[in-house]
Amino acid sequence: MKNKNRMLLERGEWIDVFRELLPRDDWQDLVRFQVSQYSYPVEVKFLERPLKQNPHIDDFSDWTVRSHMIMTDDSQLERFLEHLVIEQQEMATKVEVTLIIQKQGQGIVRVTNDCVSMYGVAYEELDDVGTEYENFFDAVLPNASFPVEVVFCGRDVLDNDDSIHVMTLHDSNWQAVLEEHVLHLLNRKEVTSGLFSKDARPARQTLEDFMSEFSLLMPYNFIVTRDATNRFGMLDHFCTNGKIAHFGKVNDGETSFK
Repeated sequence: MKNKNRMLLERGEWIDVFRELLPRDDWQDLVRFQVSQYSYPVEVKFLERPLKQNPHIDDFSDWTVRSHMIMTDDSQLERFLEHLVIEQQEMATKVEVTLIIQKQGQGIVRVTNDCVSMYGVAYEELDDVGTEYENFFDAVLPNASFPVEVVFCGRDVLDNDDSIHVMTLHDSNWQAVLEEHVLHLLNRKEVTSGLFSKDARPARQTLEDFMSEFSLLMPYNFIVTRDATNRFGMLDHFCTNGKIAHFGKVNDGETSFK
């Protein structure tokens, strides 16, 4: 592990986390984490897409309002979430319903059929040295409580049906766990480009080969962690723009909004 001071950047931006990357589809936990960073009251809207929808997804002016309320405490939110079903769909599918929670006009969290969007997460720049995998784990694990659940998605290379893989870290030796659980993906039939052609692969491929073939800076390759205290980390090209995102139960002052 590198031992250095790193810079967390507070951004007035949204981050999208595809629900497929949450092994238990626990989007409700992310809603709770986000709302807990704000004081009540909060405004809650549940909207349904019209049959002929405005092409701009952020324009909900013509959506049907199925419910709209002001919540003043956690118990109201819990009762609402307990009975709310938002069917999960694959990444980038047509959104049918949207849950929006905001405070004084500022969005806090938005949930659709395919993703959870959160405002104000803390971003961390990648180091200039090392692979994105090395930099990611060097940033996430020193603050993590084990065990740490790791979700890898290699959809830029693999077919959708088997592109997401879940593993667990019990200590900081992430290299051994990735070698055990995902190194074999280099033998998949979809892996026909990169360092080796399908018919010219070496007898023993390495973790370095894997990190090159499944670069996190390629669209739809993701890595997401969740530790025992529900602190999340995420890195990819598409949603975090090549930065490390920290969210969930993060205690840093940068992620607290009132």
